[in-house]
Amino acid sequence: MASPEFVFTRYSNLEISWPFVHKQMVSRLEELGVTLVLNTDSRDPIHEQVDLSETIGISHFGGNLTEACIAAAPKLKVLGAMTDNSGHGIPYQALQARGIPVIESTRAWSQSVAECAFGLALSSLRRTAQWHKKMAAGEVLWDWENPIWGEKKLPVAHQFCDDPDFVNGDLGTKNIGVIGLGQIGGKIAQWCRVFGATVSGFDPYVPEALLQEWDVQRTDMDTLADTSDIVFVAVPPTPSARHLLNRERIYHLRKGSLVVVITRAHAVDMEALRERIVKDELAGAFDVYDIEPVPVDDELRNRDNVVHTPHIAGRTEDSNLRVADMTIDDFVRVLKGETPLGALSPKAVEVRTSPNPSL
Repeated sequence: MASPEFVFTRYSNLEISWPFVHKQMVSRLEELGVTLVLNTDSRDPIHEQVDLSETIGISHFGGNLTEACIAAAPKLKVLGAMTDNSGHGIPYQALQARGIPVIESTRAWSQSVAECAFGLALSSLRRTAQWHKKMAAGEVLWDWENPIWGEKKLPVAHQFCDDPDFVNGDLGTKNIGVIGLGQIGGKIAQWCRVFGATVSGFDPYVPEALLQEWDVQRTDMDTLADTSDIVFVAVPPTPSARHLLNRERIYHLRKGSLVVVITRAHAVDMEALRERIVKDELAGAFDVYDIEPVPVDDELRNRDNVVHTPHIAGRTEDSNLRVADMTIDDFVRVLKGETPLGALSPKAVEVRTSPNPSL
């Protein structure tokens, strides 16, 4: 066939991790023009596998896209990719030199990840996972005369549902600290405010005006660790973010407080966090870990003060569809001469890749 107007490059097993992207991406691209799907696991450059001479848009989800590929596509106007906002795996400098925007679709899963983080926090506060486990195991839980809390008998009214040794009850009464106020952490912070919580956040790259709009107080990491009942770790795995929540800060966390680890565990000294969780000094809620898959003998497993999911926060059908829709919606904007909403910026690449990014 002649050179297609749009090319969707994808690795052959895309459906394993993103089962709903393909159909939506192809459907949306075909609305714009002649589309070719290139299934490829080859390391040969894409332009050696398909003629790009007439191509104006590439949706890049696999294959070796090089500077030579960009040179072989003289009519290229826009490229879509999923690079975790880092630019890794694409010739970003060559694209930037030609003024070709890179539509970064990582933001598509921010809603799903933020909602999962919120759900993990609420589950920890109200112990919904633990109560489910007890009920599923057939335990007797309606003993009005002798209320039982695990191995402990508590002198409380029957049906008291929370563990007083850890932060519990209403999220809206808590002091919340959010590490990372980007697409995910920003949503978490705003939702916590809606619930009535006092929210502070650490993120040197978020404008002050935005924090004022959200009614979120900017703070430093030491203060966040000292004052938070619940800490959400929502910072991406950038070089400068490594162990922001370090051993010293973890040991400054109030006894009984909750740490929710979402996005990546890169920002957490997990050895120190495990120590305090195993000593029943902290509660934990996890979707991500330092070792994945989590070993069967990991100390975080099967603990009464931990709730967890297996790194599934962002992989909803909704986020799959948004990956395609956000990409193609911005293709349409570019083709109309409008400014795309999700174009990767040089600043974003610097923040995601440099150990000492400028503010």
